[in-house]
Amino acid sequence: MLKKPQSALEQYKNKRGGVFEPELTWFGRLWHFSHWREIRLTGLAALLAAVYIALQPGPIEPVNLTYDIDLSEAEHGTLTITMIAEGHLPEYLDLEFPPGIFGDNGNGVRPHAPSGRALNANGQMGMALAVEETEYGWRLATQQVERAGFIYRIDLARVQGSEEDIRRHISTPVSGGLRAAGFEIFLEPVGMAVQDITVSMHNPSGLPVLVPWPALVKGRDLATERRRQLASRSSDASLGLGQGFKPGTDLGPVSQPANPLETAASVPSNLLYHPRDMADLNNSLIICGNIRSLESRARDTVIQYATDRTWLFADEAALELVRRIARTEMGFFGNSPTDQITVLMAANEVTSEQGFDVYGVHTGSSVLVMLDPETTWGMLEEQAASVIAHEMFHGWLGEAIPQTDPQMLWFTEGATSWYASRMLVTAGIWSPEHARGVLAARLERDYANNALLGRMSVAEAASEVMANAEQVRFGYAGGANACMALDEMLARATGSIRPLDEVMRQLYTDRDRGGLTREFLLETILKVTGVDCDVWLDTHVYGKTALPPSDQLI
Repeated sequence: MLKKPQSALEQYKNKRGGVFEPELTWFGRLWHFSHWREIRLTGLAALLAAVYIALQPGPIEPVNLTYDIDLSEAEHGTLTITMIAEGHLPEYLDLEFPPGIFGDNGNGVRPHAPSGRALNANGQMGMALAVEETEYGWRLATQQVERAGFIYRIDLARVQGSEEDIRRHISTPVSGGLRAAGFEIFLEPVGMAVQDITVSMHNPSGLPVLVPWPALVKGRDLATERRRQLASRSSDASLGLGQGFKPGTDLGPVSQPANPLETAASVPSNLLYHPRDMADLNNSLIICGNIRSLESRARDTVIQYATDRTWLFADEAALELVRRIARTEMGFFGNSPTDQITVLMAANEVTSEQGFDVYGVHTGSSVLVMLDPETTWGMLEEQAASVIAHEMFHGWLGEAIPQTDPQMLWFTEGATSWYASRMLVTAGIWSPEHARGVLAARLERDYANNALLGRMSVAEAASEVMANAEQVRFGYAGGANACMALDEMLARATGSIRPLDEVMRQLYTDRDRGGLTREFLLETILKVTGVDCDVWLDTHVYGKTALPPSDQLI
């Protein structure tokens, strides 16, 4: 979404069709004296250098951003957000949501009522700043302003269940409050470097609040706060360590569900947290309302389970299921890319006949699982557990190893689908026989017997994640089958057992290299196994030559 600003020289070139023709002054007339050829060349070089330097913009200084979220009207599905930009601000700020969000009332998110103000050093409001609506957001006039505030409101409406696009159901009103994805509520300045980000929440009514990272309570240093909390076991702690909720022993038996409002402890009226960058900000999932939470640990990572309803299984059992999955996946990679993993279970409100029984969405360190309210413990273990394992695995493959190229979704989704089943076996949640049965059935139904087999490449099918259900299933199942077949091919070539496992770990180790691309994958496979897979991928993944369903499932 960020647009690289053009330099003045680049703008000049574009206006001249790519040809740089500086206007000549008196020096241009001297150009025509043939006796001065060497002088002309030297002078021309100096002139071009001087013009280039003069036309270059000064360095763009990074700005600091603060987002204040007012939860006063959250129970009515409304947020008031104030964005404060500080630093050497340009003439104006273009503030945008990711493309497709702004103005799309069909997704249930409606931003409106914008206003801008200059802010004094002490935080008091100064003169009003001009606000102009643009295609994807608003433009705020900030000329000669070092501190600007931009206020807007977000109204969330419940999307009709017949709308099967799961992305439209993420940000929505919930019991007693709302659930909101960061990319649907945080406007960000386009083309500006951001140095520091702070998010504060004004919570005057003390709503139970769940945020994706351990929060800074009342401005304390996070490390100091954690040490103090561990030492005192006080209820005044960061959200990542249980703030706002009593321990699970107070939740009561499943047969006599407790009122979430009665089980929630008091919450400070002001909470702060610091996203690492804009991507971290947009990956957030903020929930407030009638929610309850339980927490555990896997190594140094907080494992959190939360819900806004009573299920046919105990919260404690669900937390243990989540913890076992998290511990297993952390063990596979060696550690966790985040210090908190939250799994939120909510009702599946998608009623379309083309929909799925269970939906999973991964946003940063949070996993949202939407399932049938009548889900039993057996159904949770046998069916929904694979969705939890799948979305949690995306914390590594998809987030830490970022997905940037849609043509690589076959690997991101295919490998995650396969490894999720393997993680459940390792965690002792699924038996090997059950896992083989699930994988074999998926491959047969969604890949071998899919009408797209031989007509569409697996990479093409997977790249369109919001296509029809048949194509989505073919892309996911075909990607999983391709990963199994790739592992088998590498095993035959190297004599190793599960060589793709080492490839996955190496991708995670080298994650700072950038987004997952075909070249990155090929280079990593070659580095780990010594095998060049370029032609193989062209044939079976990017081409339409079908692979038989794998028999080496688990």
